[in-house]
Amino acid sequence: MTAVRPAVFLDRDGTLIDDKGFLGDPAGVEILPTVVDALKLLAEHAYATIVISNQSGIARGLLDDAQVRSVNAEIERRLADEGVAIDGWYWCPHYGDGCDCRKPEPALLHRAVREHRLTLDGAAMIGDRGSDVELGQRVGIAGIAVPGPQAYAGPEPDLRAQTLLEAAEWIVRRGH
Repeated sequence: MTAVRPAVFLDRDGTLIDDKGFLGDPAGVEILPTVVDALKLLAEHAYATIVISNQSGIARGLLDDAQVRSVNAEIERRLADEGVAIDGWYWCPHYGDGCDCRKPEPALLHRAVREHRLTLDGAAMIGDRGSDVELGQRVGIAGIAVPGPQAYAGPEPDLRAQTLLEAAEWIVRRGH
């Protein structure tokens, strides 16, 4: 059995890639600046990187699960070309209330912890929306906000980072 690893949970749209709404076409993937350097830094310090994303476009009929998978695969391919990888991909296909996997609900994060043997000691959740920060804070880890296409609205984050790399540097300095 593998050793327990610390984790950094990441939103996808607006955090790893440019947020273009309900992205279903892999050709629209644009990795944001500093993402590769941030992921390299986290990997060097043995952090697992797990994407947790709300993909309500599926429930709204604007895209399907296969399109989400193809966009994720394109992100993986581009990151692999730069020598980095994401350890796990989790997304909620639902819209509205009554779902335990839509951020800020913690079901996907807890599932990732179990499936990847992760620890929340020193962990963080990074995203551009209040639901990302709230998810982190609900499970007792740092909630970090990065700038996204919309003004941030949500609980006060543990850190307001200007880039993903700034967030990663802060996480590494804090240690695990």
